[in-house]
Amino acid sequence: MLAFSMLALMAKSQTTISIKEVANHLGKEVTICDSVYSSRALDNLTLLNIGGKYPKELLTVVVYKADRPKFAKEPAEVYANKRICITGKIQEYKGKLQIVVTEPKQLAVK
Repeated sequence: MLAFSMLALMAKSQTTISIKEVANHLGKEVTICDSVYSSRALDNLTLLNIGGKYPKELLTVVVYKADRPKFAKEPAEVYANKRICITGKIQEYKGKLQIVVTEPKQLAVK
């Protein structure tokens, strides 16, 4: 029961934002729902571009090679051109915003 209460509390404290607000929440754990405009599977990682096609994306969702086996299929194929919700911490990498996804439960098709 305590574990359930903790999960419920964590879910309530989760902030849902629009893709246009992403830059204002750097370093924070958020949920964002938007379309995947482009995607690419590389040797070491998978990239899902949210809020626009590369290089004009507002956010990149990153799935590293080590975490790919946790997904039933390659994320670039599953989520391409779909509206999804992503939950995770917004980080900056080389001047671009990203969320690193380590678990399938962080992504949901809407």
